[in-house]
Amino acid sequence: MNSFRALLAVLFLGTFMACTSDESPQTQTASDSGLGIPSGTYSVDKSHTYVTFSYLHQGLSYPLLRAKEIDGELELNTGAMEKTRVRIVVDADSIRTNIPFFDKELASPKFFNAAKFPYIVFVADSYEAISESEGALSGQVTIRGITKPLILTVRINGAMVNPISSKPAIGFSASGYLQRSDFGLDRFIPAVADRVELKIEIEFEQGSNDESMAAAELAHTLTAGIEQ
Repeated sequence: MNSFRALLAVLFLGTFMACTSDESPQTQTASDSGLGIPSGTYSVDKSHTYVTFSYLHQGLSYPLLRAKEIDGELELNTGAMEKTRVRIVVDADSIRTNIPFFDKELASPKFFNAAKFPYIVFVADSYEAISESEGALSGQVTIRGITKPLILTVRINGAMVNPISSKPAIGFSASGYLQRSDFGLDRFIPAVADRVELKIEIEFEQGSNDESMAAAELAHTLTAGIEQ
């Protein structure tokens, strides 16, 4: 993970700082926000963020896999939620099961090939509200260098000023699915299901840091630079 952080820091210093200042939404006051918190940039609260995957294994059970290293940013637009943007990076070598041998297999060329494709990224630029607290987040996910559309069903769990950090924060639950064969992950199909269910519990806190900004820019760059 040290190398992951080092790369993000390099990308931040070398690339992100070159972005123009008008790429980030202007911060509003809390009174302008229907959620009670201001618009602006929010970074992933890694202490309260979980990305899990499950699939049907030989018709018997749904193993639960978890990504341990997640970073990125939310550009929250409370006045026009449809303009809210999300940039997320997952370290492909951080996906864990209950089996250490399988953890190594997942990182190997047999599956995610983390040495060649170290990051799974998700970039979303469209949010369609279904109700006050629910909506559909549409974007692109890139796995093993292949980019495909992904729609997540999202629930806004709440927004508040965190009493510990004194910073505005917002939390979401999200779910969706993908076909792993779309990304070259087709080993053991059909004994192990092609369909993979995604569940995400994520919190964001107002402000950026070097790693979150670099992750957001990395997600954007990798998604924009790969043919679908």
